[in-house]
Amino acid sequence: MKALFVLLVAGLSLGGCATIKGWFVSTPEEPPGEPAALATPVPPIEAPEEPKPTPAAPASAPRAVPTPPEPSKARVPVPPRPASITPPPAAPAPAAPRTTPEPSPPPPPVLSPVLSAVDEQKLRMDTQSRIDGVEQRLRQIDPTKLASAQQESLQTVQSFLDKAREALQTQDVQRAFILADKAYLLADELTKR
Repeated sequence: MKALFVLLVAGLSLGGCATIKGWFVSTPEEPPGEPAALATPVPPIEAPEEPKPTPAAPASAPRAVPTPPEPSKARVPVPPRPASITPPPAAPAPAAPRTTPEPSPPPPPVLSPVLSAVDEQKLRMDTQSRIDGVEQRLRQIDPTKLASAQQESLQTVQSFLDKAREALQTQDVQRAFILADKAYLLADELTKR
C-alpha cells in the first residue's frame, strides 16, 4: 500500500496537473509527440539576453516558472483637461422697484417656566420691592461726587432699572426680577463707597 502511495505521488509530481500546465511558459524543447495546437500561445517577453547554461541531461522535464500576465501595451489615451471655462458675464438683472419695508413682526414671546398664580404674585411683589429699594439707594447717591467708573456703574443701574420696569409691564415677571436684582446689587455697592 505504501509503495502504491509513493508511486502515485511521484507520478503526479513528475506529470503535473492539467490545469497548471497552462500557467507555465512552454520551453523551446517540446516533446515531438505534442501537437502545436494544444500549446497556449504566450506573447514573447522582451528581456535582456542572459547566457543560458547548457542543460545537463535532465532526469525529468524542465519546469518553467509562471510569468505574470503582461499589462496591455495599448493604453487608453487620457483626454486632456479642458481649460477653465468661464461663463460669459450675464446681463445685470433689472433693479426691483423699491417698496416700503414692511414693519418687523413683534418679537416672539419669551419662553419661561410657568408659575402658579400664587408664585407669580409673590415674585411680582419681590420685584417691586427690589425696584423700590434701588430707587431709594439712587436718591442717596450724589452723581457729581462719583468717579468715572462709578458713574458708569450708576448708568448701568439705571439701565437695569428701566428694563426691569419694561419687563414688568410685559408680564415677564422672572426677567423683571433678575434685572431688578442686578440693579439692586450694583446700587448697594455704589452706596457703600
